[in-house]
Amino acid sequence: MAQPLIIFGSPASQPSRTVYWSCLLGGLPFHLGVREDVGVHDANPRLQVPWIKDGDFILTEMAAIACYLAERHAWQQLYPAEEQTRARINQFLHMHHTLVRGATRRLMAPHVVKPLRKYSFTPLNEVLIADSIKAAWEASDPLVAGGKAVHTITEFLEENYFSNEVPFVCKTETASLADLVCYAELGQLTFANLFDFSGYPRTERWLRAMTHVPFHDAVHAFNIKLGDIATIPNSFERMAPALDAGVKALQATGLVTNLSVTFRDMVLTAD
Repeated sequence: MAQPLIIFGSPASQPSRTVYWSCLLGGLPFHLGVREDVGVHDANPRLQVPWIKDGDFILTEMAAIACYLAERHAWQQLYPAEEQTRARINQFLHMHHTLVRGATRRLMAPHVVKPLRKYSFTPLNEVLIADSIKAAWEASDPLVAGGKAVHTITEFLEENYFSNEVPFVCKTETASLADLVCYAELGQLTFANLFDFSGYPRTERWLRAMTHVPFHDAVHAFNIKLGDIATIPNSFERMAPALDAGVKALQATGLVTNLSVTFRDMVLTAD
């Protein structure tokens, strides 16, 4: 009997939500794991989520995981086999880390994580991402500073990726992996009341379209429960029920099991 897929992640983690959503859309059951389930450092040396255990195979990095699962399970709608369409999706996934991921690091993270704890860096992350996160956390007005970054990101997408023909990022007929990745970073800002997209009509159209993708509410139950963190600062008292709501919503789909996750795991491992 094949071992079930285990996804190590958190509803608070944008990359984790992308992998959860992919699996739900693909109808793939999975267990939600915790760090202690296998030797963490040997399996996942960067100590970030998400990562997966598929039988004896372990894989880290969200984009690699999403592509691996899509290819393994032939998720044609999410990752079409047509070469140029797939190439456009791959292009967006490769660009994600230095484009839309900035929306989280510059705007979402200072409002979600900073009220809970002082940010700590592994030596590798000190080299790779510390400057961008520290700049956001040390800004006198994180909402204004982060908003400027998100305006730049959204303007780029509005002009170069969204079109009047179809609402989706890579001009696919339905949402692809590129859309799931992008929405994980930008969609959360609407729930959190951190950014107003009204000046970007194509982006707004895309945001509306994404709310109609199946399992949207289940994947984003954490964000829905956490709500406005611009005018009402985040706290441990708010995070705990939001994370619990995220886990329960995933379980309610009938595809997610083994939810042996603690509040500490979900807060401290979220990428």
